[in-house]
Amino acid sequence: MSRNTRLSRITAAAVGAAGVVALVAAPVAQAEPVQAAGVVTKAVTFSCAYPLIGNRDVPATVTATFPSTVAAGTPINTTDFSVAVSLDDTTVQALQLVGAATVEGTSEAGVDLSINGTELGVTLPGLDIPVTAVTGAAPIALNITGLVPSLTVKSAGQVDIAIGNAFTGKITPKTATGELTGLGTFDLNCSALAGQDLSLVSIPVT
Repeated sequence: MSRNTRLSRITAAAVGAAGVVALVAAPVAQAEPVQAAGVVTKAVTFSCAYPLIGNRDVPATVTATFPSTVAAGTPINTTDFSVAVSLDDTTVQALQLVGAATVEGTSEAGVDLSINGTELGVTLPGLDIPVTAVTGAAPIALNITGLVPSLTVKSAGQVDIAIGNAFTGKITPKTATGELTGLGTFDLNCSALAGQDLSLVSIPVT
């Protein structure tokens, strides 16, 4: 195997981590108290299938703002949704070695809902992985953001919201002139590791 081939494989994994890698440590095994309202943060680790080299664990932090309670028939608006990301030294060096000056992309995140006992799984599409320079020294900060559709519950009860099992991304590193590197754009498919507490918030509906 040539040196360039080995480098491309290493970098594919490193750049893929940019889609979902985050600032926090691995999640705790025990369930945490479900947060009631306001700004909520949750640490979670995904297992991501990278091109050529297989699965690797990637930690992430999800942040969003939720209402403390809503009246039946009133939209539940989730705001300030983000996934915090930090590119470490290995990732930055690998990107630089293949000539990448920036990285960008899009992603989709799964969300699990329980509405008055009825469980639903939905997907948040169109999350933005912004154009981020990777020519400096690590760590390099990156923040994935996007809009969350409102949810209206017609009857009193409770809505429980949790991080879903799936997280996917399309990752594109580019050169300083805006051209694709040899990695092109590739898909990243991730699933949450088993045994984690993925709950985000419980919202009473009055």
